[in-house]
Formats: sequence, structure tokens, C-alpha cells
Amino acid sequence: MNLLIDIGNSRLKWASEQAGQISSIQALDYRQPQAYQSLEQSWQTLPRPSKIAIACVGAAQQIIALKALANRLWPAIEIIIPKSSAAFGSVINAYPNPEKLGVDRWLALLAAHHHYPANSCIIDCGTAITLDFIDSHGQHRGGLISPGLLLMKKALAQNTAALDLNQKTQALGLADNTINAIDSGTLCAAIGLIETAIKRFQPVEQVIITGGNAELIGQYLPMSLIVDEALVLKGLLVSINTMPIGKINGTNHL
Repeated sequence: MNLLIDIGNSRLKWASEQAGQISSIQALDYRQPQAYQSLEQSWQTLPRPSKIAIACVGAAQQIIALKALANRLWPAIEIIIPKSSAAFGSVINAYPNPEKLGVDRWLALLAAHHHYPANSCIIDCGTAITLDFIDSHGQHRGGLISPGLLLMKKALAQNTAALDLNQKTQALGLADNTINAIDSGTLCAAIGLIETAIKRFQPVEQVIITGGNAELIGQYLPMSLIVDEALVLKGLLVSINTMPIGKINGTNHL
């Protein structure tokens, strides 16, 4: 069994992998008090992993805390932390300084090319919204980054007087109150970014979407989507090259 971990800007997601099968994804907000105590309680029921693979775009102290927890539970456990590189197999990084590409985006590219090889746009709808384009041969064409829905709302709340921050986005539509107007405005901004990028830049045969707001944003996009919540974890599995990958849970189509 391998333990796959994705540390984002706000959430820590994990799943176990056995013989190419990824379990249901668990997640917590690591910024909350007692988050790592809760994580330790969850992991105490797991069998000892063969390896732990970690993707981290969060602060470095999260890796330190996670290593300490892992070694407390499973002394001398092998921990692998992949980094973005110029190439992996047939996937070629577009960045001239490849290490500057966020490792979550890099792993999503590896997973997309492995599982869905085609001219693709990969969208991650998390704290930030990222779009990356990759062709059928594995050449990364570059990407875009924008604030995610909650970051857009926080920017308004912090820089405009007397605005309340609503953490949860309501349905899209013309609003008769300020909170819903902000919800619809930020949602339209995200939808517009994605539609414009796909029309303006590289032609694509498929769109792959992941991240915490994938289902919310995806329902308003006028195109067929592959929704894959495990994309970064699948990329971790590709990167550590443990075994051939079979059917993996956590994928559906819109």
C-alpha cells in the first residue's frame, strides 16, 4: 500500500493506493486548530505504507509537520516528494525554468497525458484557478493562473467597505442583493476565464477539470468535461512509477 498526499494552499488531501487502485479521497483544512491531531487519528487505522508520496504547494512547514507525523506512526518510512522537472517520460515542461511550475500542475500534466492522452486543457479549480494546455505528444504549451472563487471574494471584502464575505457560492444568476451579486460575479469571472482561454489559445479535444470547485464551475461550462478529483494523486502515482496503473476511482464525466 502507498499513501498519496496532496498539500494545497488550504487543504490536505490523501488516499491510499493498492495495486493501482486509489481509495476514496479524504481531505481536511490544515489551517484549522488541531488539524494534524485529526490527521493522526485518521492515519492510525491505516496499515504501514510501503511508500508515502507528497505533492506540496503549501508552506514548507507543512512538509516538516507531515514528515514528523509519518515517522511517528511508521518509523523510517520512505517518503518521496516529487519536483517539477524539464521532462518526465514523453511529457515536456514548457517552462524554461521547469522548477518554477507548481508541482501540482506538473503532476496533473503527467496524469492527464497518462490517462487521457490528447490535445487537452487541464483546469484546477482550487484556491487558485489554473489552466494548462498539453498536446497529444505530451508537450506542455503553457498555462494561466487566476485567483479562485474564494480569493476573489476575499479581495473584494478586504478592499471594499461594508462588504460581507460569503464562503459558499450560490447559484449563478442576476442578483437582488450584494452577497449573491458577488457570488455570481466571481463565478462568471471564472467561467469567462476558462471559456476565453479555450477559444483563444491552443485548440483542444478535451477539457479535464479538478479541484474543490470543479463541480460548481463545471456545471456552467458549455462543453463536455472529464471531472477527475484524483488527478494530482494520479500524477503522484505516475511520478513514483510504482506499478502499471489500472482503473482508479474518483473520475466521472459531465
